[in-house]
Amino acid sequence: MATPLFDDESVEMDAVAVVANASGIELVRSDSDYAEEIAELSEGAVQFVACKKSMQAVGLTRDDILDVVETAPRPSENLPANGVDMHRHSQSPLQQQIER
Repeated sequence: MATPLFDDESVEMDAVAVVANASGIELVRSDSDYAEEIAELSEGAVQFVACKKSMQAVGLTRDDILDVVETAPRPSENLPANGVDMHRHSQSPLQQQIER
């Protein structure tokens, strides 16, 4: 959950952006099992952005994505100006679960 991240006083941050691309686009679908959690987090300092190219690749339209999720032609386009673009090369347990 994002709450411990914001409680960590060793790192200064005002917001977190979660970018959904590739298979991660499934997380932000309107019928996602995580819809409630995403809506709750987006009320705080967490912004969700869906990559339009990833949406197109699996045949999704804006209507298929949660209302609280923004879309961008490129994953980093809607990030805050002071946002940090981090890429992980290993899959998280959540990504592994989605791909099953």
